[in-house]
Amino acid sequence: MEKEIRAIHIPAKLELRDGRRVISGYPIVYNKDSEDMGFVERIAPGAAKKALPRSDIRGLKNHDPSLIFARQGVNLEFKEDKEGLYYEATEIDTRTFKEVAEEVRLGLLTGQSFGFTILSDEWKGLDTDKPTRTITEIGQIFDVGPVTYPAYTDTSVALRSLEKAKAEDVPEFTPITITINEEVFDVNDKENIDNFIEEIRSGLKPTLPDPDNADDEPTLDKSPDKAKDILDRINQRLEKD
Repeated sequence: MEKEIRAIHIPAKLELRDGRRVISGYPIVYNKDSEDMGFVERIAPGAAKKALPRSDIRGLKNHDPSLIFARQGVNLEFKEDKEGLYYEATEIDTRTFKEVAEEVRLGLLTGQSFGFTILSDEWKGLDTDKPTRTITEIGQIFDVGPVTYPAYTDTSVALRSLEKAKAEDVPEFTPITITINEEVFDVNDKENIDNFIEEIRSGLKPTLPDPDNADDEPTLDKSPDKAKDILDRINQRLEKD
């Protein structure tokens, strides 16, 4: 599992509680379609629930480890609900927290983001221009926090996952329907395709005109050229599959 980063255009909030400032927000929102990233992504409800106890999450500004303002179990708490994953970072006496809180108050940090890994996902519409990815379970959450540029989204890992899903989605064998002399043959078993081809090869022989009926024409569908054409199309289809 490789680390991925996502951002949303919802700024964090700042409020005063019992004389201490609290930075809060939803960095992870459920059932919300992402922007077009070459695919559309959404996070399924409950996807972050199991990740919380197996993570040691930090509050970072712009994912920068040197700009840490909170840590899970110290001054960073989470609540998972139907909307998504909500966090609250309570003020501690550090320069970074004070700076981040002031930047949130002034509206300088206009979005939120989180770093994570994916344990399971589902791809749909892989044969369309806009496939969709649903993240069903997050493996681990590394950090959450406000960001300067929420429009920036790292999709390199996700795009590799998309290519892998497309490769795995290709069927091993697509059934072939062939019509010969108005007789339909369904080839559904790749293991027996060689036998089927041999039957066609041996059975397709030219039929001469009926000498008693001068108007009859040879059965072209059974000519060697037609047989070769059918076999070539079968082989091309097999190579494609």
